[in-house]
Amino acid sequence: MIVDEVFQQGGHGNYELARVQHADGYVLRVRVHRDSYAKQSTAVAEVLTPLLTWTIIASSPGGDWHRKTPATSSDTTPLIPVADEVLQRARRILPVPAPFTTPGQ
Repeated sequence: MIVDEVFQQGGHGNYELARVQHADGYVLRVRVHRDSYAKQSTAVAEVLTPLLTWTIIASSPGGDWHRKTPATSSDTTPLIPVADEVLQRARRILPVPAPFTTPGQ
């Protein structure tokens, strides 16, 4: 279940998606930053720990997906497949059920 999703635009070629969601007893966050240069673009999935810190558990360098995204976008559409792929990898890494209770649940 997606709790929050934010889209931001920067200069030409720069835009990003941040999404927080609950899944399998975890609070997960994915951040996809598309820069005008592939080597400066990144996608990471993080899990909220019991100490209320974010820990990266999966990532995808821009070289894997940068060419598949347009230089500009007015919404999250081009970044959704990237975010979904990184989140799917993160969910395969995490044990189910969660070994702890996430905050707010």
